[in-house]
Amino acid sequence: MNLFEFDPKVSATAVAALGTVIGALAQLRMAWRKELSERARGVPATKKSRRGPVLAVFLLLVAATVGGFVLSQFLMVRQSDRESAALRGELQAQVARISASAERLERVTISDHSSTADRDRREVDEATVTTTVGPCRAVPAAADGIAPGCSEQEALRVTLCSSVPASAAVTATVLYARPERSQQPWAESRVAPGQDIGRARFAEKIFERSDSSQTKQVCTGFSAWDGEQAYSARLVVTFGASTVAREVANAVVAPIADAENPNTAQ
Repeated sequence: MNLFEFDPKVSATAVAALGTVIGALAQLRMAWRKELSERARGVPATKKSRRGPVLAVFLLLVAATVGGFVLSQFLMVRQSDRESAALRGELQAQVARISASAERLERVTISDHSSTADRDRREVDEATVTTTVGPCRAVPAAADGIAPGCSEQEALRVTLCSSVPASAAVTATVLYARPERSQQPWAESRVAPGQDIGRARFAEKIFERSDSSQTKQVCTGFSAWDGEQAYSARLVVTFGASTVAREVANAVVAPIADAENPNTAQ
């Protein structure tokens, strides 16, 4: 608050107090001059003449009281304004510090999320295994020496297994199958578990089994009973990378009977 900026109410009170003081001084001066004049003329003092200075002094006391009250209120208001300004400045500084801290925390959080996402992307790996199942021929052969085609019950059955680290978490498995002589890209040969592909089909379930203390196998079965053409089958396993060294083992082709019994050695 500026020294020369007054509140309107305080200013009015101060003016009234100043006017009272000036009037009291003027009245006191007039009473004093009148008393001196009367004494010079030898006029005896009366009660009214004695009351004049007393009234002027009383008015001076009242004016001094009012003026002191006004001055104290002015000083209090000024001090209060100073304290309010200091408090506002401190609050603004604290808000600025909090905002800066929040911005830094947001940047750190975004950076942590980005680092985590990048680390997760880097730790995702794939293992791919592919095998081919030849044409199926029933036994015994026909009289002309040509073996007839197989029925689904006589299908050739293999197990595709891909080795991954034992501590890895498998996130996805994708199956592909196509005739051996097909020129169709693998990306367009994706199939679902249990889906018929001509005269071939993957098993309906993917299963895992222990391979060693360092690795495990992710496997699925594949069967083909086509007597005229061979089929290629592919298993792609996506897994979370382990902190240990990672190597994708070669394909393991095993009889389907062994896949159903994990405790049976290949």
